[in-house]
Amino acid sequence: MTATIKVFADIIAAYDIKRYRQYGGAYEFVAAVDFTDGSTLYIRDYLFGDGSRKYAFHWEDREHKLIRRGDNAEHYPHLTTFPFHVHTTATVEEAPPMTLHKVLEYIRAHFPIKSRPI
Repeated sequence: MTATIKVFADIIAAYDIKRYRQYGGAYEFVAAVDFTDGSTLYIRDYLFGDGSRKYAFHWEDREHKLIRRGDNAEHYPHLTTFPFHVHTTATVEEAPPMTLHKVLEYIRAHFPIKSRPI
């Protein structure tokens, strides 16, 4: 992760690896990335021994309101990319499988996030 963080250092203020455990070829990774605009990305990424993977990349603004969350929870079977999808403030959309690098590329392309008026 630190190599990825360096690539996006221009938008990242801080990061905190909450948990990283590796079990052979499997891993558990939980972290938070704070951006210079006050938004935060919460990361949960699990690779299991059978090769399956569960993840969620939850990006919220400084008021803790959802901007975008990509995950592969097995709901929304009507989407052609099932189980991969993205939640926005208004809808759920089809999405390809995600990696931390792809998510940070998206965030950089949509940066900075303006705070919502109260």
